[in-house]
Order: sequence, then structure tokens, then C-alpha cells
Amino acid sequence: MPPIDPIEPVNMTPVNYENWGKLVKTWATGEDYIQNGHKYPVPKTLDEVKRQLRAANTGLELPARIQHLQVVVGRSDTLLLRLPPPDLVKASEKRLETKDYSLPPFYNDHYGTAAPELPDKTARMKFHAQRIGDYSIANCQ
Repeated sequence: MPPIDPIEPVNMTPVNYENWGKLVKTWATGEDYIQNGHKYPVPKTLDEVKRQLRAANTGLELPARIQHLQVVVGRSDTLLLRLPPPDLVKASEKRLETKDYSLPPFYNDHYGTAAPELPDKTARMKFHAQRIGDYSIANCQ
């Protein structure tokens, strides 16, 4: 696989974060949070993921680099330490040398204002480390 271009975004960004969250909750619990007449079993293939992303109206498109699916179901009595791909960490760090850290737009909606720009590379790297740390252990918070 070719290396990730450090100036290109590495994150997959849903258009509809609420529906994306409802789809994940449906997979996690088996309860239909979307309620639009479609079935949403835990996907076993990328084609199933893509079909469900469309049916749930998430607006999320998988980048061409995504070739495999790995579903991990956590347990409340087990620490699930989710490590990001090293190439994506490095690509993010490279991008943050010159560009600000962007948060999903739903934060602005809830807090009524845009997130402030981080003042410099040091602040961006600190925030990046904090977000990755949170990402690696966050469980439905």
C-alpha cells in the first residue's frame, strides 16, 4: 500500500454524525437506533459496511486505502486498548506541523461557537496526543 500523503486528511468524516453514532450503537447493542426500516446486523464484510453506511444515511465514504474490516466488540470488564495505525499517526503529526487541529463540526453546534485555533505547533501536538490517548481507551463516554 502506498504511504499516506501527510497533507491529505486521514480521518473518515461522516456527514451525519448523529446517524453514524446511531449505527454504531445499533451494532453494539443489537437495538435499532436508526428506525428507518432497514436491518443493521454487525457487518462481516466491507461491502456490508458500505451498504449500511448508505442505508443509515451517514454520508460516510470509506477511502480507497481501506481494504479490510476488523470488528472488535469490547467488554465492560476488559480494557480495550485501541491503537491507531502508525502511518496515520505520523501523517497527522506531519499535517499538524503547519495546519490547525480540526474537531468534528458537531462540537461547534453543541457549544455554540467554533473551537479556538491552537496557537502553535506545540499546542497542536499536545492536543493531538490528548485526543489519541482518549481515542485509545474511550468507551461510550
